[in-house]
Parts: sequence; C-alpha cells; structure tokens
Amino acid sequence: MKSSILFLSCIVAAFLSSCASNATLRERRITSNPDAYETLSEADKALVSSGKVREGFSKEMVFLSWGRPDDIRQGSKKGVPYETWTYTGSQPVSHSSLSIGVGHGYGGGYYPYRSPYRSHHYYNQPYFGFYPSVGTTYSRVRVGQVEFLNDRVVSWETR
Repeated sequence: MKSSILFLSCIVAAFLSSCASNATLRERRITSNPDAYETLSEADKALVSSGKVREGFSKEMVFLSWGRPDDIRQGSKKGVPYETWTYTGSQPVSHSSLSIGVGHGYGGGYYPYRSPYRSHHYYNQPYFGFYPSVGTTYSRVRVGQVEFLNDRVVSWETR
C-alpha cells in the first residue's frame, strides 16, 4: 500500500512540475544564466523578463526570453549565414462522431437452461446500436519564429 501511494505521489509531482508556466520557466532560465542577464540594459531586461524579443537581440537573449526552440533551420542568404528558430505549441481540436453497429454475438440475455456443450448461460443474439463518440486531440501549431542574420535577430513573429 505504501509503495503504491509513493508511486502515485511521484507521478503527480512529475505532472505538476511539467505544468510550469512560461513565466516560471523564463525565471529559471534567467536565474540559471545570471551573467548573461546582468549584461543586458534595463530596457532589454524588462523585455526578456516579460517574454518579449526585439530586432538586434542575440541568440542568448532570445533563449533567455523564449527558451529553446522546437526547430532550428540554417542556411545562407547572399553569402550571409542565417538561422531560423521556430517555437511550437499545442492547439486542442474537438471531434465527435456517431457509429452504427450491427452484428451477432454473445451477451446481454440470459438463457435459463444448462447446455452440456457450453459452460455459460448466454445465448447467441443479434445486436444493433448507435455509438456516439466525443473527444479532443492536440495539433502542433507554430506559435513563434525568430530569424537571425550574423547571430542577431532581424525579424520575429508570434501568434
């Protein structure tokens, strides 16, 4: 009993720690990188602390503000190296359906006699029914993107 309670407690703790808000995660990044944060101007500290970026930010500053990107693309434009960081999130998508079932099988009714050939008392019966289904799935969507030229932000966008 104690081990199952301990196991359940660990699962709940892991779930709750994974639900940290963006602000909490940003604060963790800032406190984990105090040297990088302290080199920023007061205006840039305010932007990073509020989860914003601006043109001219370095990759380190964008990391402090938005975290690790979900995808990084690299290339070259007119001989100048560029990099694009893409951030994604989840968007719920609700769906519903109605199925119709028709068939023949065991279940439901009780047959009142004992057969020497069967160990159960159910008879073979047809069935017909409607089966509604409602659910939610999650789709990945782009929520932000930053483009760097020469390791500096030249454009950014959010959803």
